Amino acid sequence: MRPGPKAPFLQMSEATPLQPLDVQTAADLINRQFPELTRLEIRLQPSLGTDNTIVRIGKDLCARFPKVAWATGTAQRETGVLPRMGRAPIAVPAVYGAGQPSETYPHSWSVRSWLPGIPLTDGALADPAAAAGQLAGFRAFLRSVPPDDAFRFCPGNNWRGAPLSVRTGSFQAALARLPDVDAAWANRLWSQALRAEAPFSPAWLHGDIHPGNILVENGQLSGVIDWGLCGVGDAACDLLSAWAMFDAPAREIFRAALGASEAEWLRGAGWALSMAVIFLPYAYENGLPCDMSEKMIERLMEDFA
Repeated sequence: MRPGPKAPFLQMSEATPLQPLDVQTAADLINRQFPELTRLEIRLQPSLGTDNTIVRIGKDLCARFPKVAWATGTAQRETGVLPRMGRAPIAVPAVYGAGQPSETYPHSWSVRSWLPGIPLTDGALADPAAAAGQLAGFRAFLRSVPPDDAFRFCPGNNWRGAPLSVRTGSFQAALARLPDVDAAWANRLWSQALRAEAPFSPAWLHGDIHPGNILVENGQLSGVIDWGLCGVGDAACDLLSAWAMFDAPAREIFRAALGASEAEWLRGAGWALSMAVIFLPYAYENGLPCDMSEKMIERLMEDFA
């Protein structure tokens, strides 16, 4: 399981770094709290992710240590949710154990299974149309799992699945800092998405389905990782994957397989637009990769000219 970049889909207000965690401190924590793992090699995993330090434990396990302030509650959220997703049609990490805060690392952390595969990149899918159908099936599975109001959208999952209107302030502030984005077009699409808001049946959502969190093996989707933003709310949030992952033909297949209504599809477009727009100023000002967000905007402009 190789975590990809998280930053494109975060609110940036809580990106305060925690004290860096070195491999020796991580090893001491793992060995003390999970003594049965002491015989396994422990090493840092290179990652573009911005929310967790990933430490490999042997071949089949990894530990996730939050490295920014906003993510300190995600280990407990994942531990509570992932066991419910074990029958998903695409593999998800299994929970091995929950790490407890200590004097050397005062936050909750976790040990998970390590899934094979690499993060999705352009051209990695042997059959994008088949992958679109596969991801639609994954989303259908999420909606079949009974929702738990204890995991309803909240600050702990960055409000993923909340009504889109809660993002308006952040969206407008970020858009004003993007002179190269067509503001008239973006505001028009945002207004359409807001008008599509309606009462929805709460359902489970991953909250961060983008190429960095989708694993591919032998040209096929093989895993969905990084469940720190999962929760219960408007599942249209997960439709952002249409523009994050697929070109136009596969997007059409994805939508048809989902049976998404016009209103739900518009809300999904609103999520994709706001996440890309909110991230881009932060990326430009901090020299971070932003290809994914720029591509999402291009694809949204194709569909909503």
